[in-house]
Amino acid sequence: MQSPLVSIIIVNWNHEQYLKKCLDSLSNQNFRDFDICIVDNGSTDGSGEWIANNSRELNTVSFPDNRGFSKAFNWGVKHTSGEFVLSLNPDVFVEQNFLQEIVNSMNQDENVGIVSPKLLRVEDATIIDSTGLFINRFRRPYDRGQGEIDKGQYDNSFQIFGACGAAALYRRAMLVDIALHDEFFDEDFFAYYEDADLAWRAQLRGWNARYAPKAVATHVRGWGDTLHKRNKLSKDNVGPRLALRNRWIMILKNDALRYFLLDFPSIVVMEFSRLLYMAIFAPDALWGLRDILASSRHARDKRKIIRDRMLVNDASLRPWFIAEKIQHQ
Repeated sequence: MQSPLVSIIIVNWNHEQYLKKCLDSLSNQNFRDFDICIVDNGSTDGSGEWIANNSRELNTVSFPDNRGFSKAFNWGVKHTSGEFVLSLNPDVFVEQNFLQEIVNSMNQDENVGIVSPKLLRVEDATIIDSTGLFINRFRRPYDRGQGEIDKGQYDNSFQIFGACGAAALYRRAMLVDIALHDEFFDEDFFAYYEDADLAWRAQLRGWNARYAPKAVATHVRGWGDTLHKRNKLSKDNVGPRLALRNRWIMILKNDALRYFLLDFPSIVVMEFSRLLYMAIFAPDALWGLRDILASSRHARDKRKIIRDRMLVNDASLRPWFIAEKIQHQ
């Protein structure tokens, strides 16, 4: 059989309540050249049973335990064949022309490897969830426009740093090109910041990322938002702990030493305030500091591969980090 143009990979973990609505939104697409792969990550809410009973025509797998978003997504990529791969969270619901618009954006330039849609909040579709992934001087990835009222300020297409993994279209050729040890998302990350790490590696290999404002979906924002809002730290602190570790591993893997040292005073000030807050209100999250040390050797090995294979100089990426505010384009 001929491969579809788009393979959609839905990584599910205890999101049974959203799966039907997500799949229904895909079944209503004007664009039909796609297949769907659902990877269940050891859900305990009945998701696995629901998938088995309602998705017989789809490519599905249920892992016995939670193996992390990165590993589950990578399994999906390796068991599909579409020229483009759409990472889609089960709590994302796409509008009818979503796939057509996001594919059109990808097709405009063969050097584009990542396309981000416009994500709005489910509870209030006038509120922006993401218009692309960016990164600042403090090496903190962020979703542009998050929390703003959508007044059309992000209705033009433009280059972005990357895309939020909740809904991101990737060119398979790019995923293969930037893979490390046959991994597209870094499986050491488990979850959190794996999308920013992938985008950084893609930028270093000369791939571009674009924002497709006409590809619209709504998203039930979860952990990704709490990582940026101090008053919403989870009681179990697993997310903040992973985020703390993964951000520094991402920096160790990808950052230019020269520019990191240049920004180090600003980074230290910001990091100190964040760690102080964790020490007071989420002390278990500070185990992430130990995790950084435990993961650093493997990260340095990957850094050598990344730096040996980079096709653009660090100066060309510098504007992403020093812009105080990305202008509306």
